[in-house]
This record gives sequence, C-alpha cells and structure tokens, in this order.
Amino acid sequence: MTKGAGNFMRECLLLALRGAGRVSPNPMVGALLVKGRKVVSWGWHHEFGGTHAEVDCLRRAHGGARGATLYVNLEPCSHHGKTPPCTEALIEAGIRHVVIAMRDPNPLVSGCGVKRLRGAGIEVVEGILKDEARFLNRFFCTHILSARPYVHVKVAESLDGRITGGNSRWITSLPSRRLVHRWRAMHDAVLVGAGTVLADRPSLTVRLVRGRDPHVVVLDGELRLGAEECRFAGRSRRRIILCTSSEAVRRHGARARALARAGVELLAFPSRRGVLDLDLVLAELYNTGIGSILVEGGAGVNARLSEAGLIDEFSSFIAPAIHGRGLGAFESVESRSPAPGGSRNREIASGLHRKPAFLSREGRNPVSFRSPASASGKNKAVAMRTITVYNSGGDVLIRAFREKYRFTDLQLGS
Repeated sequence: MTKGAGNFMRECLLLALRGAGRVSPNPMVGALLVKGRKVVSWGWHHEFGGTHAEVDCLRRAHGGARGATLYVNLEPCSHHGKTPPCTEALIEAGIRHVVIAMRDPNPLVSGCGVKRLRGAGIEVVEGILKDEARFLNRFFCTHILSARPYVHVKVAESLDGRITGGNSRWITSLPSRRLVHRWRAMHDAVLVGAGTVLADRPSLTVRLVRGRDPHVVVLDGELRLGAEECRFAGRSRRRIILCTSSEAVRRHGARARALARAGVELLAFPSRRGVLDLDLVLAELYNTGIGSILVEGGAGVNARLSEAGLIDEFSSFIAPAIHGRGLGAFESVESRSPAPGGSRNREIASGLHRKPAFLSREGRNPVSFRSPASASGKNKAVAMRTITVYNSGGDVLIRAFREKYRFTDLQLGS
C-alpha cells in the first residue's frame, strides 16, 4: 500500500495549499481517495468553518469510497467542533486504509483519530512526507504549541545590508514584490511599527496576486498615530489592531477614543517607557484569533523581535545596489548597533556580506542555528526555524532550516 504513497501524499499537500489564507486558524488539509492506484476522488478544506477535506473528498466520490485508501496530510479529527468527526464519516463510508503524513500537533487530541480508525478495523499508515506536512502547516503547529502567532520577518536590503538610505522606493523587482504579496495573502496579519506608518503610509494590501487582504497590526507604544494614519485601504474587510501602552491611552484619551470610533481595535499593555513586551503582545493577538504574522516593519521592530527570540522565519531579498548609509535590518535607531542576527553580519557568495550571527558553520553540518539572545526557554525552541536569502528577482540564494524539509515548491509558498 505504501508503494507510490509519496506521490499521492504530495498531491494531498498541493490540494491542501488551495486553502492558504482562507482556513486559519484551522490547518490546511488535502485528501485523496485511491482505488487500485487510481485516483477516484479528491478534496480539501476550503474555508474556516467549512467542510473538512476528508468529507469533501467523500462527497466527490458519490458513494464509491468503499474499500478505497484515503491519503490525507493531517490526522482525521475524532471530536465534534464546527463540523462532525471525520473519523466517523470515514468508517461509515467503508474506507479500508488511511495514510496520513502527520498526527494532529494539538496534544489534547493527537493520536485520537488514529486510535478511533484502528479500533474500527481500518489500517493506518503514518509519517509519509511528515517533514513536508509540518512545514506546510507551520503556522498552525506554532500557534497550537506555543499559544502565539507564527512570526515571519521579511526585509529587502542592499548588498551592504541596508534597508534604508537608498533613493528609490523599491530596491527589489516585480517578481520579488509579487512573492511578498502572496505571503500577505497567506498570513493572517501584517505587522508594522508606528514609524513605518508615519514615514511610508503603506497600504499593506494584496494587489499583485489573487488573495484577500491581511489584517493590520501596528505597534505604537507612545500612541503617536491618529485615526487618519490608521486608515488602511483594502478590497476586503480587515481588522486594524493598534497595540499601545496603558500609560499612552491615559495620556492621550481623546486620541484613543477617536481611534475606537474609527473602528480601530486598541490593545493596551503595560510598558517600560513606551516599549511593549512583545511576548504579551503576541499572546493577546493569538487570543484575538491571529495565528500568523508577516512583519514588514522597520529595523527597530525587527531588532526587538530578534532580541526576544520571537522570529520563526526570516526572509531577506538582496538587491544589486550599495547604499553606503542607512540602517541594517536588525539595527535599532537608538543604539545604531546591530541586534543578534543583524543583517549587517550576512555573508553570501559575492563576498560583500558577512555571515549573520544566527548562522554558524560547525563540523560537517553546513549550517547550524543559534537562537538570538534574550529568548525565553519556550521561544528558543522555535526561534529562527527557517532562514532564506533571495536575490532581487525572488530566486533563492541560501535556505537553511533548523529542521529538515524537502518540499521546495511548498517552501516557496507557490
């Protein structure tokens, strides 16, 4: 039964990817029904609250599922949620074999679906393309296990490691920007700092690919932004969440009330001189339903996330230009010194960069990871899991993983 299972599971992963940006906070799931090595039906989880992939697949089979093998990239659920248990639908349909890539990462239910299926006499095979399946649902795995959103930091920088200081608005190409817009559509929210909003007035919409506009999260510990600055255009309904300090809300009460009237969600946190505790911020964003964040903020935001060990994925686009001045990707304006993992320490094949602090070569391992300083014990386990360096055209120059993944197309999010 496992002969050719990898190819069938790969199709499940591609089917699952169709739900990207639509199913959160649920995982992306695809299912394939096979009889005699022939695909007879397929399905995927289309949107949050909708039919699960397994049931979608069974419906397309029109009663022809008895005796078939079901391939699915995530363990079928065995509990009642917004929909009935998928395990019961599979048992009732007469499925003979089930092949899964990975168990549900939620420790409260992990293994329950497998146990229920085996108890009903269905043969279950596990672990087919497990690494690829975990990478596909990295957002889901992180927010389930860490109770915070997955954090993906994206920067565009010059050959000398500067994200500011150039004369052009864009330092990368259209293919690179199209890839970033695809990422926006896949993440629940885009996060920026108040300084970026004041300097650039970004729209943070999805324009170059098809997809829904992400929610917007703004870090503004001093409550510098007013209602006008927090107007972000978009085709679809989106939440605007402004994270500030409790002290700033008391000091600027009228501004806070105006923001609330404009529909901005204000989240107030204790702070130290206007600097927010990002662990608290991410935990509260998770509680409000944000499961993944694409960070497009400035160097200050990047530095603070790095220092806190809260970056799961880092993507850098290298443009063929030398600025000679400006800030590095992890360099705070106040200190003018790079935080751990700063892009000023990057080395690529051209020799014009130095290696980033979070990458080091040790022994025979091509790349090993060191988590940024000041990370808490819990977050060290997931910080800086994936690092990718692109050229200005969006082509991969360097990719390194804490864990081993092998599905290049899914890594690129295509």
